[in-house]
Amino acid sequence: MRVRSDLECRLSIDGQPGGVLKPGDEVRLNLVPGDHQIEAVPVTGGATWQTTVTLTEADRQEVSIPLRAAVARAEAKARGYWVDPQSRLMWAAAVNGFGVSWSQAVYYCRTLTAAGFTDWTLPTIDELHGLFGGPPNEGGHRIAGPIKLTGWAWSGSAGQEPGEHWALDFGDGARASVVAGDSGFNRALCVRRSSM
Repeated sequence: MRVRSDLECRLSIDGQPGGVLKPGDEVRLNLVPGDHQIEAVPVTGGATWQTTVTLTEADRQEVSIPLRAAVARAEAKARGYWVDPQSRLMWAAAVNGFGVSWSQAVYYCRTLTAAGFTDWTLPTIDELHGLFGGPPNEGGHRIAGPIKLTGWAWSGSAGQEPGEHWALDFGDGARASVVAGDSGFNRALCVRRSSM
């Protein structure tokens, strides 16, 4: 198995120290078949990244550790927000965490206090779509910023039919016009448009 990281880190395999891994370097590990826990911590401290890898006898597996993203998510979580450098919009560091109807998503954002701010709202579908991109994270979501996602995200934009609103799938970037009462996979991801 080969392991790489995008940030200098202390590596451990199955709880045992594996040394320091620098960006661009590669560590080759000879491990027995089975499950192995890989953990990385930035040498400067901070967020821990971990995963379990299952090896078979014929495996020539490569593991890329996205430690920069883990650090950015931890920093955003500690602050409670992330500012998109392109749009200058301020985003909550995480969605609400479970399926909600559109009106519940509106209420969640309207009553959210994060980073000392109380003027959060649901984004437009275009604002949401502006966040889509980048490589898939651990949950398979493709989001440009360090925001914790657990499903689709509601927008404040009216959908195709009366009683529907647009939602965005961060797995493939698809937009769907969803009945407002459907809670399913839709979450509340809140945004602020005011200057900091």
